[in-house]
Amino acid sequence: MNIKITTAILIILSLFQLKTAKAQDVYAGKKTKIEKDISADFPFESKFINLGKDSVHYVESGEGDPILLLHGLPANAYLWRNIISNIDSNKKVIALDFLGFGKSSFPKDRNVSVEVQYKMLTDFIEAKQLKNVTLFIQDIGSIIGMLYAIREPQNVKGMALFEAPFMPAEVMYDQLPFSFKAFMRITRTQKGNEKWMVKRNFAGKKLAVNFFTGRKLPKEAYKFYTQPWDEKERRYAITSGPDPAILSYTKGKGESNFATLLDTISNGMKETEIPILYFYAKKGLVNRKKAVEYAKKNFKNATYVYLGKGKHFLTESHPKQMSLEFNDWFKTLK
Repeated sequence: MNIKITTAILIILSLFQLKTAKAQDVYAGKKTKIEKDISADFPFESKFINLGKDSVHYVESGEGDPILLLHGLPANAYLWRNIISNIDSNKKVIALDFLGFGKSSFPKDRNVSVEVQYKMLTDFIEAKQLKNVTLFIQDIGSIIGMLYAIREPQNVKGMALFEAPFMPAEVMYDQLPFSFKAFMRITRTQKGNEKWMVKRNFAGKKLAVNFFTGRKLPKEAYKFYTQPWDEKERRYAITSGPDPAILSYTKGKGESNFATLLDTISNGMKETEIPILYFYAKKGLVNRKKAVEYAKKNFKNATYVYLGKGKHFLTESHPKQMSLEFNDWFKTLK
């Protein structure tokens, strides 16, 4: 064999082995399977609180230090049902619906921007007189939650997060899977976004729910995710909030409001001393391998938990494991 060809093959094999080794470092530890017998029940009493013109739906359980569970897109408080029931009862666990999601009201002006949702959260915390809170957050809920931790660190005891955009825009976009990037391209304009989210009701389809959960849910579970989107007007809550699709124009390298938001969050998360519990899976959706590597390089005070196989709604694949890890981690907080 020609020596140049042999050398090239050896170089390629070396690079492949290096890449494989790095992946093994990221996904080191026991790879657990998706849990069996995950309950579809939502046995919690709905409560509502009026905050100005808005009505916010939430559920709560237990007494003690407050744990705030903040869902992502396109979910609602149902995402947390098996976390609520498995977190120790000596904590006050609260899961709420963001404006326009679940059973919370949708503003008439359709404004559910980051700052509007942030104000709702701070008003909720003040109204409920929640002190020394611990945040358990995902996706859009993590954006709002991380901003709260950055702006009001004196009232945050700790942060548990997963599938969260805590990295700069370029890093976030680069590590996203091809399927997500492709969907971002067709929804990045207002016309495209409304076509898929409002007219075609993408979030209200079983196929979309299975895509986010990474598994086929039991029949009785779908309604909790899909019914909020039966009302056409409420679907605008998805098109009117923070929109990562804008990053697809410049592959995360250009300027946009969302990119600026990610810079604020990534800088704040690099500086914070608040304890962090970071859950991740293989392969995730928003948090792929490069996101995990970024977290391990930049977080100052973090505990990392590799769950095994999972997609975007990790509480739909590893709720018991996540709850047990959370309970153990919570005991270490001051």
